[in-house]
Amino acid sequence: MIKHLRVLPLFLAVFAMASCATMPDDESTAYGAFLAARHAGVNRDAQRAADYYAEALRLMPGDVVLTDRAYITAILAGEMERAVPLATASTASGDPSRLAGLYLVADQIHARRYAQALDTLHNAPDYGPFNTFLAQIWSQWALLGSGATDEALTGAENLAAPGFLSPFIPIHRAMLFEAADRIEDADGAYQAAVFASPFPRMATELYGSFLERQGRHADAIALYQAYLEGNPLDASIGMAMDRASIRGRAPRRPSVAQFAARSAFGPAASLAAQADIDLAVVYLRMLQRLDPGEASIRVMLGETLQRINLPELALLEYTAVEEGPFRTSAEIDRIWLMARLGNLDAATLSAQQLVEQTGDTEARLILADLLRVQNRCGEAAELYRGVIVDRHAAGQPDDWRHYYFRAACLYGDEDWSTAETAYLEALEVAPNEAQILNDLGYLWIDHGVNISRAFEMVSRAAELEPEQGNIIDSLGWAHYRLGQYEAAVSELERAAALDPGNATINYHLGDAYWQVGRRLEAGFQWRRTLDLEPDDTEREGLAIRLESGVPAAESVPIAVDNP
Repeated sequence: MIKHLRVLPLFLAVFAMASCATMPDDESTAYGAFLAARHAGVNRDAQRAADYYAEALRLMPGDVVLTDRAYITAILAGEMERAVPLATASTASGDPSRLAGLYLVADQIHARRYAQALDTLHNAPDYGPFNTFLAQIWSQWALLGSGATDEALTGAENLAAPGFLSPFIPIHRAMLFEAADRIEDADGAYQAAVFASPFPRMATELYGSFLERQGRHADAIALYQAYLEGNPLDASIGMAMDRASIRGRAPRRPSVAQFAARSAFGPAASLAAQADIDLAVVYLRMLQRLDPGEASIRVMLGETLQRINLPELALLEYTAVEEGPFRTSAEIDRIWLMARLGNLDAATLSAQQLVEQTGDTEARLILADLLRVQNRCGEAAELYRGVIVDRHAAGQPDDWRHYYFRAACLYGDEDWSTAETAYLEALEVAPNEAQILNDLGYLWIDHGVNISRAFEMVSRAAELEPEQGNIIDSLGWAHYRLGQYEAAVSELERAAALDPGNATINYHLGDAYWQVGRRLEAGFQWRRTLDLEPDDTEREGLAIRLESGVPAAESVPIAVDNP
C-alpha cells in the first residue's frame, strides 16, 4: 500500500480547543470566576483563564493564590502589561510561584530601573537552582546598568551553575565584557563561547556582530563561513555574511536589557526543548519583556506554545515576527500550524502568497505539500519538479523526498507511466529508502508488471521498516498477487495489527481470507472496511464483494512464476 497518498497524519491531528464554560449562576462571586478560570485552563484557553482569574481577584482583592494565578495566566496569554502589577502584588505577598519576582526584574531592567531590579532580587525568596541562575545573571546586568561594572564582572567571573546551565556562562561573560568596553577580554570570551555554546548560531551571530562593530570584517566573514559550511541554509547567518562581505553597517550594540535577554535565551530555550510545560513559556515571556522585538524569542515562543497545545497564541507570535532573517521561517511555521488546525484553505492561500513574495524553496515545498494532501496532485508535482531543477542548477545535493513526493503526486493523479519514471529517479537518489522501494514495488504489483523485482523491493522495504503497516501490507499483497494465499494472510494480519484503522489493509485482508476459504472472516473484514473511510475505488469494490460474496475479477491473482 502507498501510504503517502492518503491524508498525512499531520493534518488529522487537529487541536481541539474546546469552548469554555460561561460564568456559573453565581457569577458575581469570586468562587464562580475561579471555577470558570479553572475550566478555561483545563480546556487550554489561556486568554479566558487570564480574564476569569483577573475577575476573581477583583472580587477578592489581596488573595495570595488568586494573585499568583492571575499573574501566571496573564503572562501565558501574552498580556505583558497586565502581568506587571500582578507580578508586583504577587511579589509583595511572598512570590508563591517563585516566578513573579523574576518577571518584575525583567520589566525593571527593560525600563532601566536597575536599582529597583537589584532591590527586587535582594528581597526575593529562595528561588531554586534554575531561577537562582537567572537571578544571578540578571543581577550582574542590573549592576552593570547602574554603573557598578567591576562588581558585575567579578560576579560573572565567580559565577557557577549546576548541570546543563554551565555551558551558557561563557557567552554571558563575553557580552558583559563587551558592554563594559573590555574589548580584548570580550574577544577572548566570545571565541570560547563559539566553541562551547549549546546554541552555536546565537554565539556566532553575537561574536560576528561584535567583530563587525570592531571593523574586523575579514574575521567576521571567516567566522560566518565556518558556521555556514555546516549550516548552509541558515538565513540569519547568511544575511550577516552578505552584510559583512560588502562592509555594510554593523548591527548596533545591544542595550543592557537586550544583552540580559540573550544571556537567558540559551537556558530558557534549553528548558523549552527538554519539557513541554507551561513553565517554559513563562520564562520565554520574561525574555520577551526584556527585548520585545527579538524575532528569535518570538519563534521559540511560537514553537513552545504550539507544543503545549496553545496554538492560537502560537499563531500570534509567528504573525508578529518582523521582516528579517526569521520572517520567512516564522511564516512557514504559521502556515503549517494553520493546516494542523484544519484551516487548509487559509494555509494554502498564505503559502501561495509567500511563494509569490519570496520564491523561497521551503515556501514552495510547503505549498506543494498542502496541494498534495488536497489531491491537487498536478500542481504539487510541478512545484516539486521546480525545486529539483533549481537545486541542480545551484549545485545542491539531491533530496530524495522531493523526487518521492513528486512521484506520489503523479501516481495520485493516475499518471502511472510518468509516476513509474519518477519513482525510478527517486530510487537512483536513495536506493535503500524503504518508502520508495515499497511504493514502486506496490505500483508494479498492483498493475501486474515486474512482479519478481517488485516482490524483492517490498521484501527489502519490510526488512528496513518492519513496524510500518503500509509496507507490510505491500508485502502481503505481493504474496496475494503471486497466489501465495497463506503467506498473504500471515503478512496482512501482521499489517492489520500494526495499523488496525487502515482501510486498504483490511480490504486486502478480506480478499486474502476469501482465497483461503475463511469466507465469514472475509465478509467481516469487508464490512469493517466500510467504517474506515475507504477511497472511492475501494468502496465500489466492497459493494461488489458484499453483494456477491466474491472478490471482483480485477483482484484475482495474476499468473506468474514465484520469484
